[in-house]
Amino acid sequence: MANQSIRDAFVNGTQIIFTTLFNDGETDGLNIYLLSSKTTKNVYGENKVKLYQQPKMLVTQARLTPTHGEQDVETVKDQAVFVVPFKSLQDHDLGVTQEDLDTMRRGMIEFHDVYYRIDNILPKAYVEDVFLFYHFVCTEDKTVKQLALEEPEETPETIEESGETGE
Repeated sequence: MANQSIRDAFVNGTQIIFTTLFNDGETDGLNIYLLSSKTTKNVYGENKVKLYQQPKMLVTQARLTPTHGEQDVETVKDQAVFVVPFKSLQDHDLGVTQEDLDTMRRGMIEFHDVYYRIDNILPKAYVEDVFLFYHFVCTEDKTVKQLALEEPEETPETIEESGETGE
């Protein structure tokens, strides 16, 4: 049985290390865009226009590797691995069940104004019954310059701030 205090110390400690060494996840980091449930498919199961949820900024260590295609005329694409601590996912209500990881795999990552397709998500460093890191294995998508986003949902706090009462 895992000791909860040891688990919490590892989870919080890795988050502190990442925010100190790489980025804080508030003003810089990676943006993950999850595919919206409002995205519709045609009869062939394809999406003409994908609609994404509002981005969530995560703390990350980016490992970018430019690669050349087999032909000289092919463009250079970045292969990337983004290492995200478990705590950063947890803070943004992103689960780590198999279903949650499958949902994230259908999303997109934006890092320094470049968009990446998520090829795979690999859990790493199993300590006290929890994986401390998740490696997002990605490929740069040079065709994507901007994503279609769904409108943010209005919460009671945003209604109070805008002064709208609906009367």
